[in-house]
Amino acid sequence: MEHKLTLTLLFSLTLLAVGCGKNDAQITVGHSGGYLSAAVYAVQDTVAADIIQRADVQQFRSSSDVAYSLLSGTLDAGFVESDKLPALAALDGFSRLTIAGVVTYPYGATLVLRKGLDVRLHELDGLTLAASSPECELLETFTADARRLEADLSGVQYQYMVFDAMLLALEARTVDAAVIKGSHSVLALHEGHSILYQNWEMQPGDDCCPAIIDQAALVLLVQRKRLNAAKPFIDALIAAQKLVVF
Repeated sequence: MEHKLTLTLLFSLTLLAVGCGKNDAQITVGHSGGYLSAAVYAVQDTVAADIIQRADVQQFRSSSDVAYSLLSGTLDAGFVESDKLPALAALDGFSRLTIAGVVTYPYGATLVLRKGLDVRLHELDGLTLAASSPECELLETFTADARRLEADLSGVQYQYMVFDAMLLALEARTVDAAVIKGSHSVLALHEGHSILYQNWEMQPGDDCCPAIIDQAALVLLVQRKRLNAAKPFIDALIAAQKLVVF
């Protein structure tokens, strides 16, 4: 099944709240690369060249680096992972930023096997699985489906950790598999791991998959005073996201 990455435009609502800024042509935009930045790549590859020429698009090692560059004022706009937003909001300089858009992705309960491991669903006995928490909706969905398919999970050992640590644990072979959310599954495939199971129909609504943030993977933050200057780039993202399909 294919799932489209979408950028939900909040620009017009934000602009009404903060008023118009200076409309300089050149803006600087930061992102951390990878699968979630697909809309940015699509803009660079397919959208009118004059828009991109007015945007200095820079790739950083992580979205944390993007966040600190936004706080320091060296970036006009940037994409930051949604789970980093609460900590970022507590830092000096955040009040100068505003949310201009959100990149969303379905949660999707996914079981990833570490590369080199070839087992079926009924052969998980004795393996170590990483999960976010015992009560996570992702794990509960996977467990229910596995039992419905008559897989025996009684011998499975679980290690609980944050999602960002799971791919590292797979690489280190400290776990054999991980129950992760959909946005991480694309990265897992890029790293050479394999997907044994996926259920895109799961319903969010708990601590590990909160529905309140609309499955946000990345948040586009913009300097308030640069909203007008960023508008052409944001419009280009809206057009490009229609071309981005996983």
